[in-house]
Amino acid sequence: MTNFTTRMIINILGIPAILLLTRAGGPSFAVFVGLVAVLGQIEFYNLMRMKGLQPWVIGGIGTGIAWIIISYLLPEFPHPLLILILLLYLAIVLFKNIENTTVNTAVTFLGFLYLPFMLSILIVLREIPRQFGGDYLEGSRLLMLIFAAIWICDSLAYVFGKWLGKKKIAPTISPGKTWAGCIAGFVGAIVTVIIFYYLGWKPEFINFSDMLVIGAIVGIFGQAGDFIESAFKRDAGVKDAGSLLMGHGGVLDRFDSFLFAPGFVYLYLLFFM
Repeated sequence: MTNFTTRMIINILGIPAILLLTRAGGPSFAVFVGLVAVLGQIEFYNLMRMKGLQPWVIGGIGTGIAWIIISYLLPEFPHPLLILILLLYLAIVLFKNIENTTVNTAVTFLGFLYLPFMLSILIVLREIPRQFGGDYLEGSRLLMLIFAAIWICDSLAYVFGKWLGKKKIAPTISPGKTWAGCIAGFVGAIVTVIIFYYLGWKPEFINFSDMLVIGAIVGIFGQAGDFIESAFKRDAGVKDAGSLLMGHGGVLDRFDSFLFAPGFVYLYLLFFM
């Protein structure tokens, strides 16, 4: 099968399932986010091993699972737990091999922050939309808006990048990314939120200008998340973080935009609404 065919198979099977879980919310959505976090952490730590490092995999994944659970039960973000996790990582230094202990501890903590910590924002946005003036079901609309904008942005960036892309943005980081693709992706994210607005699919507590801002955030920072993940892969000397999702590569390859854009959406809603 071609790369495009396998990508379409994953989309056809995966997107409806993700939307159903988003709509349902509750424990099922939290378990889904936790599964993505665990698989993504495994891939990230494998990348670090390719660099000759030795992250504390069990501890990193264990604290990540704990963070996802607490984020669901206490979605106002349990900052004291974050302090406890950092102290745990620092204390474990006393029981590890002293060689490369600084960088090994750092990449272990980075794996926690990069995946379960950032992905937990999806749970926060889904489970406590009341802090932004909406009800429980509005959380699913908000996430569906973000997900749709990310998917359309990624798809158009891929198609137009292959079709019209000539001038590369950052060839040393991501050789396939072009200005044409990134501009098409940004426009696609904006058009997606406009369509959601006029079809009445938007969350009730968000107005048109907020929708445009969210579209711009996804169009810019969703693609930035892709570049960040590409930088990690190039540093490790690999093309894909994994092979679990066939044409999409690994879990980290597929969800890289979800590790960056939702965080900026959350900050916008928190400080500007």
